[in-house]
Amino acid sequence: MVNRSTPILHVKSVEPSLKFWTERFGFHKTIEVPEGDHLGFVALENDKVEIMYQTYSGMQADPANPLAKVVDQGPSFLFMEVPDIKAAEQALKGADIVQPIHDTFYGSKEIVVKEPGGHFVIFSQLPAH
Repeated sequence: MVNRSTPILHVKSVEPSLKFWTERFGFHKTIEVPEGDHLGFVALENDKVEIMYQTYSGMQADPANPLAKVVDQGPSFLFMEVPDIKAAEQALKGADIVQPIHDTFYGSKEIVVKEPGGHFVIFSQLPAH
C-alpha cells in the first residue's frame, strides 16, 4: 500500500540545506533540478532515509497548483532515529543547536537543530529494548 515516505521541505535556497546533509551526515544527491543559476529541487538519500528540498519560488511558479498558496506557512519538524547521539552531536558542531542533548520523558536522548532552510530536526537515540 505505502512503500516509502519522503518529506519535501520548502526553502528559499536549496544549496545551504544540501551542504548541511551531505557534509555532516553523508547524504548524496539522487535527483537535481536546476532553477536558473541555482538548484530548484534536490532529492538526498542516505541508506534508507530520503529528504527532498524545493525552493518556494519553484513551487509557487505554478499558480494552478493549489499547494502553491500554502507552501510558505512555516517550518517542518523531522524526527530522525540515530544509533549514537554523541556521533550526531559531533556531526552538528557549528550548527544552530536549538536544544542540546537531553533526556526525554519517554526515555530517549535527543538533540534538536535548526537546519539552514529553517526546519527543525530532532535526532533521537531511542532506549535499548
